[in-house]
Amino acid sequence: MKHPDSLSIAEQMQVLQSREDVATWSLKHLGLPPEWRDTNEPGNTERCQEAVNRLFTLTRPDIEASLAAQDLQPEDLPPIRTETGLRDGSYFIAEGKDWEYYYQERGHPWAHAVFDDLTEARKLLLNDFIPIWLEHLRVPCRTKTGKVITEL
Repeated sequence: MKHPDSLSIAEQMQVLQSREDVATWSLKHLGLPPEWRDTNEPGNTERCQEAVNRLFTLTRPDIEASLAAQDLQPEDLPPIRTETGLRDGSYFIAEGKDWEYYYQERGHPWAHAVFDDLTEARKLLLNDFIPIWLEHLRVPCRTKTGKVITEL
């Protein structure tokens, strides 16, 4: 159900692609108290979620269609790197017929998943792109070992 305050899909995608904190952005856009972003205070998590829900109505197919219209694949989104390196961050590396997605910190990979299906790997990349406030848009994906995950 579309809320009267909701943004257009293009505006919603612009915010997501900016990598701004969606809750902070939503509170500011709606003119609500910025202190509500402190989710250590009782009631603020619910207030932030309500603010996000008022503005962000996009669906998973909306995200996929918007990226396709921009000629972007999930691995093209920042901050994902597609070549090995020494910098901290997220890496999506093709290894023969497999794809490995992992985080790297201080030159050491951790929290990784290996995929033998690019479509399944891209599901996880999009899950990682979608902020926690929109986690209902995350979908399960199957790793090479058959394990079903929604996040690393």
